[in-house]
Amino acid sequence: MQSSSTQLQNVAAELESSAERVIEFARLAGAEGTRVEMEAAESRIVTVTNRVQTERGFSGTLEMTVTVLRDGKRAFAKSSDLSDEGLRKIVRAAIDSTAATEPDPAGGFADPGELARAFPDLDLHHPLDWSLDEIGAHAQRAEDAALAHDPSIKASKGATVRTVSGMSLLATSMGFVATAPWSVHSIACAPVAFGAGEKQIGVWSHASRAFDDLATPEEVGTLAARRATEALGATQVPTQQCPVLFEPSAALGLLSELVSAASGEALYRSGSFLKDAIDSSLFPAHVELAEDPFVERGMASRYFDSDGIPGWRRKVVEEGRLRGFFLGLYAARRLNLPPTGNGHGPHNLVLSSTRTRPGDDFAAMLGKLHRGLLVTEMVGGGVNRLTGDFSRGAKGFWVENGEIRFPVGGITIASNLRRMFGGLQAIGSDAMTRGWASSGSWLIDAMRIGGA
Repeated sequence: MQSSSTQLQNVAAELESSAERVIEFARLAGAEGTRVEMEAAESRIVTVTNRVQTERGFSGTLEMTVTVLRDGKRAFAKSSDLSDEGLRKIVRAAIDSTAATEPDPAGGFADPGELARAFPDLDLHHPLDWSLDEIGAHAQRAEDAALAHDPSIKASKGATVRTVSGMSLLATSMGFVATAPWSVHSIACAPVAFGAGEKQIGVWSHASRAFDDLATPEEVGTLAARRATEALGATQVPTQQCPVLFEPSAALGLLSELVSAASGEALYRSGSFLKDAIDSSLFPAHVELAEDPFVERGMASRYFDSDGIPGWRRKVVEEGRLRGFFLGLYAARRLNLPPTGNGHGPHNLVLSSTRTRPGDDFAAMLGKLHRGLLVTEMVGGGVNRLTGDFSRGAKGFWVENGEIRFPVGGITIASNLRRMFGGLQAIGSDAMTRGWASSGSWLIDAMRIGGA
């Protein structure tokens, strides 16, 4: 039986050999440049719903994208066939597709000097050799914890455990080739609480690179159940303007709006309110946003992006001022700016405040809110990226004298993102990491609440 290390080496060697053949086939077919992206992955998943396994399976996937340049035009094709015939077909499909595109001066590949050269060990690969029975038992523990939390929890929309192990490759006709092994493990639970003529679904999930770092099934199930039961009896509050506290999971939703407005296509198409905001004050001076692609076991850690360009540790927001965008190569060229290695998105963002102290936990943040709305979930759309106008449905709790009084639902919260960012008074020490970002709770000085 092959060791995990030997299996990895074999997968990497197969992907590299296939990429080398693609590049040669493309050269012979007239391509002026070629880029090959591959991802091979194996996954196991089990979902239990009301103590019955409703999803159970093992799958292996291979995705390959070949991008070619010809006559100043760029096109791509996708396939999962690594046979010589399959590789020739995908090359021909990509080259034929260039006939339907226009020349694009920004469409070329990265220059050799822009490509990643260092590949530190980021500890991203921790495969789990569990059977589907073991994975199913883990999921059942989460659902059992949720169902046992409170008598009002009478059903479940499911508890899911998924484990994925994979290998990614990027190769170009300029000689760049690199592989990166990785793994992602996740657990989620969605119990249903029933009240007087109503029901509420609570959802909680967690993901990590190593299974040992994953929240326990009991933690996930209990947190999901609490979110369901505590939302029972939600009511509207009168329309008003008041301070708003966003718990960390909701605050990360606001951070994603910032990232979207400071990224790629929205910028070069002049569709973002942040297009001309570099070096301007976006947050109060106590706020910083740091990016680090090289966090060990980080969910958004990468050696390089989809163009082969590395990111670096940087302050995206420093002393409240926006210092940089999130740019892949194409967007950077359209904007006449240097790329930032964000062709795959942001890397392990951390929003922080120089005012935050260890004692600024969730209870302390409720005290700072004193009277106002605590938002635990936002629903629906309602963000205009061009103007920054913000209006979304919200759920949460009403707070008086720093204490939660009753659940709130059926309301909207509205403002403008620049106004909200500028009104960020405090960030809690109750930091939470979700995927590519980490933040504590946000206290915003005032928003318009649309209610009864």
